[in-house]
Amino acid sequence: MVDAGAIITPPGQYTHCVDRADYEVPPGPLDAGVPSILAFMLCDYLLGGKLVCLAGGGDECAIGVVVGLEQARGKSGIEAIDNDFSFNLLLAPFQTDDFAKYSPPGTPDPDIVDPHRVRDDAAANGPLGRLLKDSPNPRPLPAPLDRTGIPIIRKPLPQGTATYPVDGYGVLWKLAGTSLADDGREGDNLHKLWDQPSDTDWHAPPRTGRWVPLPVLHAECEGSRIFFVCQALKPFLDILRGKPPGGGPSPGEVCHAVAEDLPWPLDKALDAVCSIVEDLVALVLAVLLAPAMLAAAAAAWEAAQAFDDAFVTGPVARQIKVGDVLIVQGRWVWDAGHSGHTELHPVKAIVKLTTPAGQLPAEVRPAPAGYDPRTNVPAADRATITATQQRWCRLVNEAPPPPDPRNPDGLTGAQLGSLTPAQLAVLTAQQRPENSWTVHPLIDGCAPGRPPAQPG
Repeated sequence: MVDAGAIITPPGQYTHCVDRADYEVPPGPLDAGVPSILAFMLCDYLLGGKLVCLAGGGDECAIGVVVGLEQARGKSGIEAIDNDFSFNLLLAPFQTDDFAKYSPPGTPDPDIVDPHRVRDDAAANGPLGRLLKDSPNPRPLPAPLDRTGIPIIRKPLPQGTATYPVDGYGVLWKLAGTSLADDGREGDNLHKLWDQPSDTDWHAPPRTGRWVPLPVLHAECEGSRIFFVCQALKPFLDILRGKPPGGGPSPGEVCHAVAEDLPWPLDKALDAVCSIVEDLVALVLAVLLAPAMLAAAAAAWEAAQAFDDAFVTGPVARQIKVGDVLIVQGRWVWDAGHSGHTELHPVKAIVKLTTPAGQLPAEVRPAPAGYDPRTNVPAADRATITATQQRWCRLVNEAPPPPDPRNPDGLTGAQLGSLTPAQLAVLTAQQRPENSWTVHPLIDGCAPGRPPAQPG
């Protein structure tokens, strides 16, 4: 059995996911006023409306090698509002050099291997490949935002070779003979690793050297900036929409509700009138509130990053590096925010295995010579890997979270109240005197006492 480090539990859990039947496309300028669109995007869509549950809202667990990092401070402009720390996991039993078998890239691109071909091979031939695809469901996934665009904010992007709705995610590694080398590149949707952008839609793929796009499971440790900014701006947006204090629908919401009951095209005409009136009223109020709104948003923006650096994503990011072998547990979702891909979001638990960098243990890579992603993993090895994954993930799920460092008494009341029966049993065992050693059981440990003899 390979040794493992302590469980890392990223504390940021600000989002939710929605059933694919409940997914809502962001409204257009004639479907809602600008304040309503901003409130929906900021406080509903970005905090979970764009994440579709793939396991009924439940968690999944993966094992693999970290092949790419995406730091919280690596974004610019409006995209920096999403300050999650992310890493990209190459799923067991594959290691990076297994993918050198795709050399040379061939046609139609002599420099980069077809990313969808590589993803399809890994998804079909690896025992954990199902996590790279949609879960079985008779209802199809909705169209991602790269296809639909975001009203007022972003236009639809050229589809290129994207395979909507699940384009997938990958990281480019450089071919170096019979192996691959990390070039420090961040991940992206698969078609963006290959297609040339028509404008500044995405970063252009490299044109020097030869590259293999590693198919990965994207994993996000949530930052708090979207939540903080939402909380700061929501009172102002409610005022701009005319929402009454204490809750209740705004005049615009009532107007749009009336429009829903009208036949076409009267419904669309009334929707447009509702939106225009909301915008005209909001414009006057926005001029008066603009200084306060900007100050509140700026304060929340900076406070969130400082808080995350100290307590949320910062401590996690400092412990994860390329080459780490991890067990990762998190909510399994499809993210509509780009070209569509599956991911773990948020990550809830991470365990680092103490193996050499980039090398999986034999329990999840039984063949010493490795595997060819283009062919099926042998049935016996597949069964071994699957059984190991299920056993290790069950044990991770049974482990209680580490104590809150801000609480001198260990786990907080909220943490204790959230423990499952299995976690509570493990915590109880950890607190027994015979399990409280620090250096070694033979040095500062003790043996459990014998139960007192029963009289009689």
